Amino acid sequence: MRDRVVINDSLSLARRAEGSRYLCGCGHDLAPGDVNFKQGCAVKESPVDAVGPGYTSFATNMLNKMCFREFFCPACGARLATELARVGDGYLWDIELRL
Repeated sequence: MRDRVVINDSLSLARRAEGSRYLCGCGHDLAPGDVNFKQGCAVKESPVDAVGPGYTSFATNMLNKMCFREFFCPACGARLATELARVGDGYLWDIELRL
């Protein structure tokens, strides 16, 4: 059985004696494996049009209701995930693995 599952270039889930843990590629421990790893990240929340150059929404009435979130490792600054969400909503839990 594997002791680590690679999720992306900078994120993995590792088995430890105290239970599984989400780890950044730099080795920083982000969160327990049974919670949303985004809870252990530094977060930058921006207007939805900050997604990238040339991005515009055709639903202009939604611009103030949506946001673009970026999740970073608090130790090394690697960007681990992004999401578009409604302002005020909790973080999307889009990765859940069990070892």
